[in-house]
Formats: sequence, structure tokens, C-alpha cells
Amino acid sequence: MSDPSPATSPAWSGATPRLSLLVPTYDRDIRPLAGELMAGIAALPEPGAVELLVLIDGNPGLTGQEAILAEAAARGVAAGLAVAPGNLGRAGARNALARLARGQVVLFLDADSLPDAPDFVARALAAAAEHPGAVVCGGRTGLRLPPPPADARLFHTHSQKREWLPATRRNQDPAGHFLSANFQIDRALFLATPFDDRFRGWGWEDTEWALRIAPRAPLLHIDNSVSHMEFHRDADWLGRLDRSVENYRLLYTTHPEAVRRHRIFPLIQALRPVSGWLWPRALLWRLALCPALPPAFRLHVAKLRQALVYGAILSP
Repeated sequence: MSDPSPATSPAWSGATPRLSLLVPTYDRDIRPLAGELMAGIAALPEPGAVELLVLIDGNPGLTGQEAILAEAAARGVAAGLAVAPGNLGRAGARNALARLARGQVVLFLDADSLPDAPDFVARALAAAAEHPGAVVCGGRTGLRLPPPPADARLFHTHSQKREWLPATRRNQDPAGHFLSANFQIDRALFLATPFDDRFRGWGWEDTEWALRIAPRAPLLHIDNSVSHMEFHRDADWLGRLDRSVENYRLLYTTHPEAVRRHRIFPLIQALRPVSGWLWPRALLWRLALCPALPPAFRLHVAKLRQALVYGAILSP
């Protein structure tokens, strides 16, 4: 499948971007994020140094996104909007965006993000100049996210413990804390080491990519974060963990030694003898969703269930 040609704003042809902001989306309205990014671009002393490129990943039901081109024209910002004719998936969509980009450095953002500071774009452009050749990870928080609903506490608690961390914490284990939600890299290096598009659906494509890129470029975490602006309902998140099992199998097949060092792997091994039993999965599902239990305890239960599910598909 060839890459789609983007519709562009008038400033696109005159821009000489050093940084490309790349946002794939499937069903997320991109206009709030694009508006804030374009405001940041327009505020730069040299707005033509940054371009914004959005890809709608094969969803004909997502309409109204062409409004970002009208806003880009009003602001004098270089922006493009491409529509993939079929769903490329999380990995494939990012790879396609990198091929369409023109900047020396590409910055990937998830569509369900909003910058935590108005100078987000300026900081990213400065980081591109200050850290050439590095994978620069800006970080993710929940600073702009309202308190979660009662039935959306599991992923929120997980994010607080594992993802919403300052750069000092993330730099203690740079590859282990890599998230594809907000990172930038030299475009040529990314094109030489793209995401593995065999990973479909949700989960583990960023972990696999970090394992491959780490020998080729340093991973550096900085504080230039975005807020994750989406709640995952508890039952939906448990379902996502179940559906990520094939991606985990692919990760294990591709990088078995690295997977064996995962914190969850000893638990997977311990539960392998009972991984085919259905009643423990059902019991743990009910416990993980029990609102009377503390969210931190329920998260431990969810991880126990995840290890049980994963154990059924991994060879010894």
C-alpha cells in the first residue's frame, strides 16, 4: 500500500522544516491537539522551522478534521492532513507519517494528548538542536486530565506508578521507560529502524522498537511532557491486556532474552501450569473490577491475571 498524499495548508510549500510533528489518529478528534500545536508553531521566531502532519488511519467515520488546514492557513503554519485508505495500525501509521515528513527530526505524538506547557513546540525544537542523534523522550503525565470516574481507576493507577514520571526517574532506566506517545528522533535514523508493522492492535510495539534502537542511539528523557487525555474504563483496559497477548508472543519470539528480564516474566513462568484454567481468570477479572477494593490492590490483581493469560501462549 503506497503512502497517501496529504492535503496541505498554503504555508506548506514555503516551509523548510527542521522538526516535523507527527500525529496518527483513528477515532480521536485531532482538532484540540492540532490547535495547541499550531499555536506553539505560530509563536516561534521562525514558524517555518516546524511542520504538523496528521494521518487519519483508515477510518471513514472520523470527519471534520480538515478544519485543521483552515486554522493552519489562518495562522500561516505548515500543516498537512493525510487519510490512509485502509487501517495501517499503530506501527504502520507512524512509519507512514515518517516517510511523508520533511523535517530532519520527527516528533511522534499520540492523538489523545495535549501539551502540558504552551512552549512545548519551542522546547522540542531546542531539544532537536541540543541532542542530535539521540532519541529524546518528552514524557507523559495526567496534569490536564480530570479525576477519573469510579470505573476507570485501574489504568489511572498504573499510569501514576509507571508512566507519569519525571525525567530524573525515567533516565534511571531509559529503554524501560520508553513510550511512543511523545518522542523525537532523527528522521533518517527512524526510517532505517522503523516500527515493526507486524504488531497490530494495542501493546508492545514501542517496547520492541526501544530494544532495537537502543544499540544505535542513546535514549534521553527530558521534561517536555504531554497529558494523556483519555480514560480507559477498567473492563475495557482488562480487555486490552487480553488482546495484547499476540503482540507479547511476537515480542517474546523476537527478543526472548529481553522478555525473560521483564518484571512480569517470573510470574508468567510460575503460573504456566495453571495458565489454561479458565476459572482463575474469571475470578481475577471479578476481583480486579470490584469497586470495594483499593485501586492499587486491584491493579496487582490485574497484573496477576495478565501473567496468567500470557503464560498460556508462551513456550517454556
